[in-house]
Amino acid sequence: MASHRSTRANLLPFCAAGLVAALALSACSGGADSESGASGDAGAASGGLDLKLGTILPQTGSLSTLGPPEIAGVDLAVKDINAAASGLTASVTHTDSGDTTTNIATQSATSLISQGVSGIVGAASSGVSMTIIDQITSAGVVQISPANTSPDFTDYDDNGFFWRTAPSDVLQGQILGNKVIEDGKKNVAILYMNDPYGIGLAGELKKTLENAGVTVAADITYDPAASNFTSEIGQVLGTSPDALVVIGFEESKVIFSNLATSGYDFANVYGTDGNYGLMQPGDQPDIAGAQFTVPGVKAPEDFQAKLQELVKSQGSPELTTFTYAAESYDAAVLMALAALQGGATDGATIRDNLKAVSEEGTKCTTFKDCADLVAAGTDIDYDGLSGPISFSDKGDVTEATISIFKYSTGNESEWVDGVTGKLS
Repeated sequence: MASHRSTRANLLPFCAAGLVAALALSACSGGADSESGASGDAGAASGGLDLKLGTILPQTGSLSTLGPPEIAGVDLAVKDINAAASGLTASVTHTDSGDTTTNIATQSATSLISQGVSGIVGAASSGVSMTIIDQITSAGVVQISPANTSPDFTDYDDNGFFWRTAPSDVLQGQILGNKVIEDGKKNVAILYMNDPYGIGLAGELKKTLENAGVTVAADITYDPAASNFTSEIGQVLGTSPDALVVIGFEESKVIFSNLATSGYDFANVYGTDGNYGLMQPGDQPDIAGAQFTVPGVKAPEDFQAKLQELVKSQGSPELTTFTYAAESYDAAVLMALAALQGGATDGATIRDNLKAVSEEGTKCTTFKDCADLVAAGTDIDYDGLSGPISFSDKGDVTEATISIFKYSTGNESEWVDGVTGKLS
């Protein structure tokens, strides 16, 4: 589709009056709407700005492992925004995205829009976002996904309301392909789920491999709703690949079990952000040697500690992965900064200021420091926890890091590298 994104106006900074006290976060309950942060009237009562946010993130479904760190990232951002006493208070209502086998995301979008939110963080799945993007953006609500990587969103007709803090899979496909090439693989099989995420990433991966002269021995798609994948695995292993790339979500657990039964060496298996973190210490099969690419930098230790402290205070389980937590945090902070600069919290104002607060100004790395600069009339460039961000005219980040994780015996995983690349 041709792009119809509106021009990102660099409006005059707004200096908000009054100090607003930080408000405590309430715990997020799974499966139903739950609210964290400031009450709906707090900002208005103080004469400042009241920013109502929502999330549509996976509390259930095939990407439910990504939900806890993403939700915690948004909650921590709301806490930091309210502690900054900038004249803007934020609140967030969490809803479930489910996956593409359900209609949960549509119901969540309807609920949040009816509540008058100005911005939504989510969804995690590209396929899920494709089912709700028109509903959200046509309502004049900003949607920032912390995890959508399908290239299809770049030129989507969204009137400038869809953004993402995760890079397009054009970059992940290139870096994953280069990793496979650097490991000396020559005959590679690709097994990928049949949805926008799987199709887009597999396409970029295949292009990178073939451009380097690597043989793509098998290029097999599968239905993620299937109960077993023995036929597809038989097809890919029948080509005797020296590397197998699996691109999928929670169903990858079944695929890994099938591979173990077939005796395939996991040292030759590669995965992506959709199936990284599924296998936890002590789980079977043991996938020691498998490597995964995950968009984003390694979550800083102090950020991880703050997230763990936050979920503990909410009575939630300790986080076992931090995938897309930083991208979720930055999505909420960017919307708050855009509202501050524009002097209003409606979706159109946020949309028209998002690009401006992400580039070409005085660099700042926390909401408070950035908000102080905005109050002083200074043009800002927010560099977040997930990277420099710098949005393109189409709402994509123009530079990003892809992290590489590797599993060892016992399904312990560790970060081994981060590769930074640029997107046009």
